[in-house]
Amino acid sequence: MKKQVNQNNKQVNQKDRLTLVVSLMSKGLTPSKIAKRLKVSKPYISKLIRPLKEKGLIKNKGYGVWEVNQNINKLTDFSLGTRINKPTTNLHALQINFPILEGKIKDKNWEIKEKLNHWLPKYKGLIILGGLTLKNNNNKSITVFAKSRNIKKLEDIDILANQIRAYVPQYFKIQGVILDNINCKTSNLNIATEDKPAGGMLRKGEKFELKFNKQAEKIFPRDNLSSKAWMDGSPFKFTAETNDKDWKRNYLKMPFTIRDLAILNVEFNKNLEVYNKNIKLHLSVLNEIKKAIKRLGK
Repeated sequence: MKKQVNQNNKQVNQKDRLTLVVSLMSKGLTPSKIAKRLKVSKPYISKLIRPLKEKGLIKNKGYGVWEVNQNINKLTDFSLGTRINKPTTNLHALQINFPILEGKIKDKNWEIKEKLNHWLPKYKGLIILGGLTLKNNNNKSITVFAKSRNIKKLEDIDILANQIRAYVPQYFKIQGVILDNINCKTSNLNIATEDKPAGGMLRKGEKFELKFNKQAEKIFPRDNLSSKAWMDGSPFKFTAETNDKDWKRNYLKMPFTIRDLAILNVEFNKNLEVYNKNIKLHLSVLNEIKKAIKRLGK
């Protein structure tokens, strides 16, 4: 058991060191300079980067100069040389509200899903734009629900939102209903990230939420959502969710932020070592001066 733990620790340390090596290499440092900075042998550095060279993730451009593939962090697990699965991002909810400026919606054939005290909200499904659901709010406004879907990048949210903003008013204009697409706003946004390594942190049905005392990043000018993030078990077994694209962006950058902090830590320790050497030298000089003063006094 102890042997297995030591082996795992060794593998993690090797992975962290290789991450540092690749980062320094991307800044133009040669293997010789990297070896000197990390206080390891040059053959060790060569052995460390050999799998990356074989996979074409780094390329020799000249003596001691290497070109690093910009997508290296997305393509490879440094320690094992295996492909990493990028976390799945799901647009779990996107709701946009349009005030009605003029006209009355003909919703006779729309579906009734809920009954309220003073009015009956009615719903209609559309297959366009990956699936939309329209909700008539008593002919005062229309709420559009985008069907849940996986997305590749955060920009896809803005693209979809603006497509809805362009399509839905035209859809109702044909029916003689005018929507206010200038003052439409996002009424709900839920961006979910599958986090497999964190699975098991929450008990079944448990939910953890944080509020950040700031406004979430806007899609439309009139958006006014309070930024928050939470953890729960939907749509994935363990999901990190937010209504703020800024939080989501930082969440995805977190592994690389930690890597950069590790690099800064190496630089700090190096500078601290130089500082300590200078202090020792300074104290040594002071002792020699004291001895000289004593001799002169005698």
